[in-house]
Amino acid sequence: MGRTVAIYSAARFYDAPCLDYDVYIFHRPNVARKRFSQTVGKLKFLGKILVADYDDLIFGGEELALVSSAVKNGTLSESAAITAFGSNLEALGFFDLVTTSTKALAEKVLEFNPSARVNVLHNFIPPSVLEVHDNLDTSLTPRSEFRLGYFSGTKSHNSDFPIVSDVLHKILSENRKSSLLVVGPVDLPPGISSLPNVTTSSAVGYWRLPSLMKQCSIVIAPLEETSFNRCKSRVKYLESALAGCRLVASPIPDMSEIGSNFIDLASSKNEWYNFLSTRSSKEEIVASAGVNRLNLEKLTASAKKDLEAFL
Repeated sequence: MGRTVAIYSAARFYDAPCLDYDVYIFHRPNVARKRFSQTVGKLKFLGKILVADYDDLIFGGEELALVSSAVKNGTLSESAAITAFGSNLEALGFFDLVTTSTKALAEKVLEFNPSARVNVLHNFIPPSVLEVHDNLDTSLTPRSEFRLGYFSGTKSHNSDFPIVSDVLHKILSENRKSSLLVVGPVDLPPGISSLPNVTTSSAVGYWRLPSLMKQCSIVIAPLEETSFNRCKSRVKYLESALAGCRLVASPIPDMSEIGSNFIDLASSKNEWYNFLSTRSSKEEIVASAGVNRLNLEKLTASAKKDLEAFL
């Protein structure tokens, strides 16, 4: 768009803040940062536009802190998470303008900062990434109709996987043509990890993700029902659509907005079983991949339009 943009780490910016810009976007602001209050106060005095930006629920009281991914994956102890959520909540109060990645997260912002103006800027796949995979025909890669995939970025999903583990064990045991690819640091139950049709891999760089996903016909995204997970975004749908996979996911709000024509939402074990045990022909897989790829373009264009309007 022709704007001049600089990106700083928080530590570097607060150590030597540059006061020459018109707009300052603080990603996950935290009042515990040294010189936070002093820096924000100076920028306000100079009439700068200040924006707080959130892609996860990281602020609030004890109840929200204890269901956060930081506690689930052991990054923070319970007491440290409660302190961090409190510091983030205090920082939120400094801002009148806020951006979030989901509507559910925007609702949480308004719950704690009712006077804020909140803009929802949905996550999207950048055109630079879309172009790479269009050139590779990633979404149209032939694949087995029996290949399932689970892609976990952090250990926080150890609490999510049990939602679908019994169903997966049943499907993988009933049909040995079925297989499961698990990528990331999630802990699998011994009953699943010991099956011969289960393959595991450590976490990979983000650019390698589509090349692994395209091996699968179905990708799963189970999430336990918590306030933290309710605010999560549709990123897994974007990734699976890019790779030509059908997504079966828990019905968090940002996923539900996509619509049942493009995604299967499972609220019970019976629904998980029905969606995961239903096999599509290779022709149907290709057709579904094409529909989702077009929807991905539509979502990307809409998100870009909202972003440009905000800027």
